[in-house]
Amino acid sequence: MRSADAFATLGVPARFDISERELRAAWMRRAAGAHPDASGAVDLSAALNEARAICADPIRRAFALLELRGAPAVDLRSMPQDFLIEMMELRERADACAGDLKATAELRGEAAVRREAALRDIASLLDDAEAQSIDEARARCVVGAINVVRAFERMIEQLDREEAGGSGAAP
Repeated sequence: MRSADAFATLGVPARFDISERELRAAWMRRAAGAHPDASGAVDLSAALNEARAICADPIRRAFALLELRGAPAVDLRSMPQDFLIEMMELRERADACAGDLKATAELRGEAAVRREAALRDIASLLDDAEAQSIDEARARCVVGAINVVRAFERMIEQLDREEAGGSGAAP
């Protein structure tokens, strides 16, 4: 399945800002008639499951929308210009708070807020009226925001691992 077909497969609007509840309801409506045990529709059932996986993951959903809207290929490593320096500073803060569970939790909370802000940036870039056809500049901005989301997800995972293996320091 092409990623861009995921929205049509589920029968949901091709937009970034879509709720898990909306996806689940659409998947259940379509899956009810395509369950392999009920109708032998193994291929359709697999396609519905893949479409839900694409639409449920914000990064895969963003790439599917870029594909659907004919965005030109751009450097997939692009990042906002000042972000790398900002991320280095956040990593230094993470290193400095190692063993301090309270400071680690605060930094994780900050990273989660920043991840959500980047997701809102992606939504605004993909869901406004001008986004039906994506030019190179907009595609670079979307990919940059996707990479910001990924960076914060990695940071959150790292902070979670550090907290799970915590040093027993007082909160």
